[in-house]
Amino acid sequence: MRKLASGHEVEEVSKEWLDNISKYHGPFYVPGMVRIKPDGYLYPAAAPIYLDKLYNFKFKPDDVLVVSFLKAGTTWTQEIIWTMLFNPNLDNPKADLPLLLRSPEFNIDMFMHGVSVEETPFQKMKEVFLQLCPGRKIEDGMFTQICEMIPGPRLLKSHFPLCLMNPDLLDTTKVVYVARNPKDLMVSLYFFMRKLKNYDFKGTFEELVHQFMDGDLIFSPYWPHLRDAWQRINHPNLHWIFYEDLKADTMKELRRLDHFLNTGLTSSQLLNVANHTSFSAMKSRGEPIADNVYNNKEDNETVFFRKGQVGDWKNHFSPELSEEVDRWVAKEAAAAGITFPSRSSTSTSSSPSPNADPPST
Repeated sequence: MRKLASGHEVEEVSKEWLDNISKYHGPFYVPGMVRIKPDGYLYPAAAPIYLDKLYNFKFKPDDVLVVSFLKAGTTWTQEIIWTMLFNPNLDNPKADLPLLLRSPEFNIDMFMHGVSVEETPFQKMKEVFLQLCPGRKIEDGMFTQICEMIPGPRLLKSHFPLCLMNPDLLDTTKVVYVARNPKDLMVSLYFFMRKLKNYDFKGTFEELVHQFMDGDLIFSPYWPHLRDAWQRINHPNLHWIFYEDLKADTMKELRRLDHFLNTGLTSSQLLNVANHTSFSAMKSRGEPIADNVYNNKEDNETVFFRKGQVGDWKNHFSPELSEEVDRWVAKEAAAAGITFPSRSSTSTSSSPSPNADPPST
């Protein structure tokens, strides 16, 4: 069994599992999938190549890395941090560029493995690559190389868990981890995966929920991802954000981020950031990705930003499915030692304290 540079083992999924799951995900899983042991993270077969590149990536002291599971509020957090770092007075012309050009991410290369310059759907990123990486090959990982060559200070993004990165990361670089209650996250995932080209989820919402809980969706499982960051929460270079806290009291969370990032913004500048990065403002500016990567998109539809609400899960879960997920959340959250804010509670009967002490490291 192959091992990553991080020491994790790579296991190919069985043909039987792949044939079954492909009924829901179209051609997306067909080229092959692997699980990264021991937690079983599910990625395309090319992922080990780019996970090793990420493990050996040279992060710098002035970098900021945003980490989260899919659809947890990562893009919102990226835009907030980019605005705090580079646009607190709302006068930076680069703010009009799609976020992916300003804050690239590490995850996309494993989906683009083997795609040539001519074939890539990310034409705007190709232009950036050709400018930043002359003489390099796009086949060696367009996004990873852009992350490497983009001028500092860099704001980067990863949906990979911290355990797959170099253990020295937090001794060098500031990391902001974003978490969201799993019920709202599942709803957001469902609508996003139905619209994303080359994914085009074919199943029902209930089927997606069960695949999520079983760890059979891309980037899953969910709980080890959170647990891995939660165990590092006392490190001075790790800042944890709950999506629900950010929605409930944006200015409070911006002040916490300002302290963590040492940006020293004034109250007026923080208000600029809050207004510029509100859900309605970001949605009005359009997709954070410049290229056409969505399926069956209607005119003027913004796929990436749907509702951005806390508690929208109530409009999509049946009572039976809600109770099943509540039991799963209670069991897994207790095992991971994670306490969600009361405002993100997945059921009306549960109200954990938002001020629970984090675990010691």
